[in-house]
Amino acid sequence: MGQPLLRVRALTLVYAGDARTPDLLTLDHLDFEVAEGTFLAVLGPSGCGKSTLLRVIAGLLPPTQGEVWLAGRRVDGPQPDIGFVFQDPSLLPWRTVLENLRLPLDLRGVPRPEADRRAREALRLMGLDGFAAMYPRDLSGGMAQRVALARALIHRPRLLLLDEPFAALDALTREQMWGELLRVWHRYRATVIMVTHSITEALFLADRVLVLSPRPARIRLDMPVPLPRPRHEAMRYTPEFGALVARIRHALGAKPTAPATGPGPTEAA
Repeated sequence: MGQPLLRVRALTLVYAGDARTPDLLTLDHLDFEVAEGTFLAVLGPSGCGKSTLLRVIAGLLPPTQGEVWLAGRRVDGPQPDIGFVFQDPSLLPWRTVLENLRLPLDLRGVPRPEADRRAREALRLMGLDGFAAMYPRDLSGGMAQRVALARALIHRPRLLLLDEPFAALDALTREQMWGELLRVWHRYRATVIMVTHSITEALFLADRVLVLSPRPARIRLDMPVPLPRPRHEAMRYTPEFGALVARIRHALGAKPTAPATGPGPTEAA
């Protein structure tokens, strides 16, 4: 799917301890590449270092050893070509939806008319045309996360990092957001790395899945997702989907709970 946009080489991160706490090895010599335009999902047990990995890729945490390369340049700090969406939408409560969307463009010195135009275009794309003047307190969880997603994409980053962005949503809203995310991804064609605890979410959205071991994180499985696009709800109940779920569960060390004939709507690791 094209030349690698991202290269991760021997990536290791140790959180330094103190007199009473030993050093904590969190990432242990991770090596992988991500081709431009790819949607990669990262799964692993709680506390294994998935979110830490995203922060190192984003340049928010320096690695202890190893390197991250984005578009041929070494990442040694925050990058303008990277967008980040966290589990909490982190919208500024004193700014309207339009003003929150415009914030990345304001910080980059984009002229106000152009910033407003692009913010309103993003609102239309996310189906939030009538909410420009509202404040975050007026939004549902799903709507707030749509705004956060649009804000991360408004400056057209080449790499979009998603740290369990739908984990706090109810099951129905979460599944609706899968469709929204795929639609926006097809529109912008950013390369995506998404951390999730849901096997179903990973398989429904991604081209490829990385499974990490318990801390320290090492790669246990690097698996392409051979499901055609566009993805449809019915795919989740096919034997093919069920076989992929079983393979990921095995890599996670989980015991199968039922024959692999298709996962339920909210199956998670």
